[in-house]
Amino acid sequence: MEVSHEQQRSASSGIGWTIAGFAAVFVIVLAVAAYWDASIRVVHAFEALPYVAAAILCARQKKAGYALAVTAGLLWLGLAGRGSTFIESGFHVLAVSWRERHLVRPDILIAVPGAIGTAGLVVSSAVGYGRLTNRRWTDVAFFAGAAVFVTAFFFGIFAAFSPQFLVPLRRLFGV
Repeated sequence: MEVSHEQQRSASSGIGWTIAGFAAVFVIVLAVAAYWDASIRVVHAFEALPYVAAAILCARQKKAGYALAVTAGLLWLGLAGRGSTFIESGFHVLAVSWRERHLVRPDILIAVPGAIGTAGLVVSSAVGYGRLTNRRWTDVAFFAGAAVFVTAFFFGIFAAFSPQFLVPLRRLFGV
């Protein structure tokens, strides 16, 4: 069965909205965290940029957007999940809040929507890329380049604005 151009465009539009939604969830998490802690406002403003750019590029079905979304999302998940205990602690606080029937440590609990939004961004972006008809083996370069760019970008903003965030980055990469 052949898929019409209109059906393909509609499916692409749907995944584009999904990507934008997950990116928005993560950017909102960054904004809320920055609201609570003035010391991370500038770094979180810069940290949001790759996610906003990825959502815009993915809406336009650009390979670089999918690569940016996947690599930025995976980097954050690595930083918050392997480089630190932020995600694990967030789910622990969720369980405690559920058990106690009241909100406990919202500053840590925010890791839960952050992790869900970022994981959703990674998966939906991978699906969006998978739906492209012009995929090539050479697209690996987009993903490799995005990984290098995103890692260097995060290293730069962490070094400039929040050196404490370099610890999870170094831990993630074993440096």
